[in-house]
Amino acid sequence: MKRFSTIALEPIGDLARITLNRPDRRNAFDDRMVTELREAFEDLAHDLSVRGIVLAAAGPVFCAGADLQWMQSDQPVLETPAMRDAHHLLRMFRAIDEAPCPVIARVQGSAFGGGLGLLAACDIVVAAEEATFTLSETRLGLIPAVIAPFLLHTAGESFLRRYGLSGETFCASTAQRYHLVHDVVPLSGLDDRIGEVSDAIMRLAPCATKESKQLFRRMRALSEKDRYALGPEYNARVRCAPEATEGLRAFIEKRPPSWAKPRDQKPQEATTSDDVALRHT
Repeated sequence: MKRFSTIALEPIGDLARITLNRPDRRNAFDDRMVTELREAFEDLAHDLSVRGIVLAAAGPVFCAGADLQWMQSDQPVLETPAMRDAHHLLRMFRAIDEAPCPVIARVQGSAFGGGLGLLAACDIVVAAEEATFTLSETRLGLIPAVIAPFLLHTAGESFLRRYGLSGETFCASTAQRYHLVHDVVPLSGLDDRIGEVSDAIMRLAPCATKESKQLFRRMRALSEKDRYALGPEYNARVRCAPEATEGLRAFIEKRPPSWAKPRDQKPQEATTSDDVALRHT
């Protein structure tokens, strides 16, 4: 496994955990962290054994966005290197957004600027009640341009106008109202909730889950007509795949499918109340 200096990457069964690991800099990303985050997500995208990724952070702050020491210069920044840095950032956010398996953000503390872009690029965001959020770029004479497409898709134009044009700090419940955060829990319950969401993913068919994520992403840019056309194509292809055969057979035989592996449980012990409810519908 590749070694990194600004992040930590560890396997947890079929899950991978990426931890932002610059707590002394409030996990702000510099050129090296941007490169390492992108490389980690790109490498995991090619690892067929990985069924989910947790994006976490060390220390009390989730991510303070771009490191100002990296961006600051005694001389005016030239447009060519500035454009290069912007595309470098964009490639990192896209690597997270385009990860084939579900990505869960574990937000234990504040997120500023580009830190909100990280959240918008994830599929599921669980935040502690104490977490706060700020689109702080305009306070520094900058704009949240690179992360704007991700925030626009996730939180909407109203969110960008409200908080991108005020720079005000907002709480986790507000972030949840704008769909930037999905679950808000006490800090003491953060890992339990991450575990529950991870368990839910481990009960899903791995290939079908990845196909679903790909379908959802492809539909973003399509017209309504093309969306309707794409649905049957995916439906037929996945229905004919071995996973569907196994899933339907397991349902009929009243047993967990071969892929069901919640944490600390063997496949044969994976039956849940949700499974029972499904069998009675």
